[in-house]
Amino acid sequence: MGRFSGKAVVITGGSGGIGLETARRIVSEGGRTLVTGTNADKLAAVRTDDIHTLVNDAADPAAATALAREAETLFGGIDGVFLNAGVGAGAPLDKVSVDLYRRLMDLNVGGVLFGAQALTPLLREGGSILVTASAAKDRGLPQGAVYSATKGAVRSLVRGLARELAPRGIRVNTISPGPIESDFFERIGRPPEQTAQMLAHMASHNPMGRIGTMAEAAAVAAFLLSPEAGFVTGADYAVDGGEAQL
Repeated sequence: MGRFSGKAVVITGGSGGIGLETARRIVSEGGRTLVTGTNADKLAAVRTDDIHTLVNDAADPAAATALAREAETLFGGIDGVFLNAGVGAGAPLDKVSVDLYRRLMDLNVGGVLFGAQALTPLLREGGSILVTASAAKDRGLPQGAVYSATKGAVRSLVRGLARELAPRGIRVNTISPGPIESDFFERIGRPPEQTAQMLAHMASHNPMGRIGTMAEAAAVAAFLLSPEAGFVTGADYAVDGGEAQL
């Protein structure tokens, strides 16, 4: 019997990266998942009997209602929500546009707020909400002020939700990945050579001397979503090789 036997979890931004790795881990431990994304081809490629998929744009508040309807149709009630959908982009102060600001805020903050609002009524007592923040929330990044601000905002949002939902037995936490091997830099348009240089630089400055893996991040995410973390709420778990503390 796995930790997720008989349980259902909704994961936004689950067509790749940490979201998909977490979905696969949950399924391997007996659970079922509904993962979302905006790329229909990617979602079709990851769909299985236990990984259901839905094309759904977390930046659109109306999409949260559609996601909740689909989750209710598939599962009835749910046991976990991983609000992982997000976007990374940056610009120097004099180049920050209204479009950039709205794109990051609507997805990284609005997607969490309205996703939680729509899906919480489906959560069974003892359920868990997990939100992807970032190590960026704790440091000043050149050209990354808006992105860091969105991740700081969700950290504060999670604290408030954790307090509000505690009487229902629902836990709310964040995971803050540091440098992780994923397609993040590819998705934000970094050339492969530049990405390789950045990852090498990150590894050389990391206390553990390397980049983390998606499996390592997904292991922490699965723990926080599972009953094993039953006395953990309002917390922020850094998966960063010690960068936040050392």
